[in-house]
Amino acid sequence: KQWYQRRVAITAGDIRELYAGLKRANHGQFNPETCQLLMGLFDVNEDGCIDVNEFGELLVYVKQWRDTFVLFDVDRTGYINFLQLYRTLKAVNCFLSEQVCRSLVKEFDSRSTHGLGFDDYIRCCATVQSLQKSFSRKQDRTSRASLNLESFMLLVLESRPRPVQTLSFD
Repeated sequence: KQWYQRRVAITAGDIRELYAGLKRANHGQFNPETCQLLMGLFDVNEDGCIDVNEFGELLVYVKQWRDTFVLFDVDRTGYINFLQLYRTLKAVNCFLSEQVCRSLVKEFDSRSTHGLGFDDYIRCCATVQSLQKSFSRKQDRTSRASLNLESFMLLVLESRPRPVQTLSFD
């Protein structure tokens, strides 16, 4: 956090600062897509920047998911498979089927390992959390289709286009 306090703010146009801050906080390498996702989640006032307080909350969030990752990576491979993801999400009161967890692992497995490394795991969990919040907000409104959370997630996961090009910090 000391490093970050020397920086005034990280702007949405320069996620390299967030990347560097996470790396300095010993959370390892994050790909640019994960940084963009975290930036969107923690820019609470939507000013295009993450201030010191928002960055502090982001670090707590990442540490909590790191602790959960380590706890559920029972085979110590450095990857979370679909069953471990199922148990992880269940432990945080997100009750999804094994089928949805298989789809999540397939969607977020950037290294084709049939599991999620920590970076992929963060993107996956943050996306699930975001979808869950969106679903909960829309649940009370009248709409033409009635979907449960699992059907909603499967629909979103199966209909998302694959990115053609990825960002790089090199």
